[in-house]
Amino acid sequence: MMVRTLSVFLVLVFLSGCSVSSYTQSEQQLVESSRHQGLQMYFGLSKPTGGVITNAQWHEFETKHLAKTFTGFNLVTGAGYYKGKKEGSKIVTLYEVTPKDITAAKSLASKYCEMFNQDSVLIVQLGVEKIMFVSKEPS
Repeated sequence: MMVRTLSVFLVLVFLSGCSVSSYTQSEQQLVESSRHQGLQMYFGLSKPTGGVITNAQWHEFETKHLAKTFTGFNLVTGAGYYKGKKEGSKIVTLYEVTPKDITAAKSLASKYCEMFNQDSVLIVQLGVEKIMFVSKEPS
């Protein structure tokens, strides 16, 4: 399945994200910190036996399982290739992950494989140098 063979390039492409909040300059200094853990999960949308996971099926998984597992995450729709065939995918990125989040991600990946007859879900742990929330300049 594609999730096993995604290149480092795709990981780097989907690493970037943006979050906007209403923190003041002094609050921003409290939020800005370094040396964090991140996590990315790559969910393939092709079924090994043929066919694809539909938008409705993904939406049900997203709302009933993914959104209830993690407080916040970024979701990107992507595409990749596995064994010469194009495959759709969903890439979930989380920052500020804890060991509990990593355990939850593994459990969620197993659930996805079971629900949709997938071979695997790729989970990438990321060392993140710095995280900061940037807001509009005070008036």
